[in-house]
Amino acid sequence: MEEEQTAQVEQPATADPMEAAEKRKEDFFARLKEVAGKQKQKIYDARTLRAQVEDKMRETGINARELRRRKERLEFRIATEATTLQKERDMMKEMRVIDKYLEKAGAVEALERKLRLVEDEIRAFEAEIGQIKRGIDEAKNEIKTLREKERDERSEEREKQWQERKRHQLMEREKEMRKEIEPYMGGVDEQGVELGSIAVIKKKGQ
Repeated sequence: MEEEQTAQVEQPATADPMEAAEKRKEDFFARLKEVAGKQKQKIYDARTLRAQVEDKMRETGINARELRRRKERLEFRIATEATTLQKERDMMKEMRVIDKYLEKAGAVEALERKLRLVEDEIRAFEAEIGQIKRGIDEAKNEIKTLREKERDERSEEREKQWQERKRHQLMEREKEMRKEIEPYMGGVDEQGVELGSIAVIKKKGQ
């Protein structure tokens, strides 16, 4: 199997966190597609090898896995059980018979070794896929958080703009009101004449 690549995708420095998160998510999806494709091929290889093992076992009439398990049980009994010398000799004889059968099952053994290696690769791909999916979820959550932040900032900005327009409208309205009431406000001009009196005189003289 090729050297396992880490699911953490390196990103170049960028000023935009949203672009960085989107790029990271895209890279994770690309890696997921690549790894899933490799895993699919290995699953097909394992299925083919299992069929070959079964065919070979039928040809030889030997189940190498079962023979190995029998041998392991015998070795354990010889090493741990207190038994008679004759019984121990019988078990040793049985082990030699098993060894002879295992020699004949060499082709099956070779196929089973290949199958075990492929199954290990499948498990490694499963682990990497799990890691990639976690990376995708993290990138999605980051994008969601950034979008919510942008939405809140836009809402805050709209509120500021509305407040500014309101303040401007009030100022304009205040200016208009001052212009309307200015002729009626008290005051003295440069000649010392009350402005309010001038306004009244003009109105009478119209």
